[in-house]
Amino acid sequence: MTIRSLLFASAAVLGLLPAFAMGEVDAQRQALESRIEALSGELEALRLQLDALPPEDDPLYAEVDDPVLEEIAQRRQLERESTRNPLAITMHRRNYLFPLSYTTHPNQGAFRDIYADGSPNDLEVKFQFSAKVNLLEDVLGTTGDLYFAYTQRSWWQAYNTDASSPFRETNYEPEVFIDFDNTWRFLGWTNTRNRVAFNHLSNGRSMPLSRSWNRIYLESIFQRGDWAVAVAPHWRIPESDGDDDNPDIDRYWGYGDVTVARRFNGDQEASVMVRGNPSPGNMGTQVDYSWPLFGNIRGHVQYFYGYGESMIDYDHRNHRISVGFSVNPLFTGAGGVR
Repeated sequence: MTIRSLLFASAAVLGLLPAFAMGEVDAQRQALESRIEALSGELEALRLQLDALPPEDDPLYAEVDDPVLEEIAQRRQLERESTRNPLAITMHRRNYLFPLSYTTHPNQGAFRDIYADGSPNDLEVKFQFSAKVNLLEDVLGTTGDLYFAYTQRSWWQAYNTDASSPFRETNYEPEVFIDFDNTWRFLGWTNTRNRVAFNHLSNGRSMPLSRSWNRIYLESIFQRGDWAVAVAPHWRIPESDGDDDNPDIDRYWGYGDVTVARRFNGDQEASVMVRGNPSPGNMGTQVDYSWPLFGNIRGHVQYFYGYGESMIDYDHRNHRISVGFSVNPLFTGAGGVR
């Protein structure tokens, strides 16, 4: 206790200090306590930010003058900050909402198993939600993380009131994977990330609409300036004949995806994904273009042609154009281009 505080206390006891002076002391004390509490909160926030930064001797971030490596470091820091925030959601693949999704060739046969007395509208709503949770950091070194992720894509007949606006198809895609950040370079390209994953994909329906499979895939992402390429071959885990409700899916979906993405004028992004089986000529192609609108919301146009847009349509040739909105961009460290 300071001399000044002793004098104030003594004066108060002797009745020499007005009551309003003691009130002023209490107000000052409360202000100081509030300030200490605020500084403690700020100190804790700074400590969390410091913990999210990579070690000084981490070779992954040694060449900070390289824009590609700077983006890798930025993405990793953002994801770790999100992991430590219990109120945040870490994005996985693209999150989008297309209120207008038009197809020229609806799958009539599959829809009759949902609603026997009607037919599907050629205009519907398509959306995707995708998030991941970091289960374990620094797996097999300082650049690998173990994740659980969940992606859901839905095709909703919102405008088909005659059929009670059903969800025509929903695909559920949980997966467990290990991501490894990397700096390996070849001909000017940087291998920014490699992923090994166990992936399940199904539409959650009973026969005759049931579709599902389990896969192991390896995805490698390469980036050079404003270009990114993702190569993702997969191997289907075999199923018994009695349990396999889509035994010929490899004939249409193929054995992997190849995606090429390009960034324009800073924030505009375009990508082309190709999948399928070239031997029988069954291919699927998806083109995406997005641009910033306001805040984190982006305008988004998507075009799909071919096989494999959804599980129920894996063997149905589709021709679709969708317009709407997306949230996460592709090029924050090339965290994912699908």
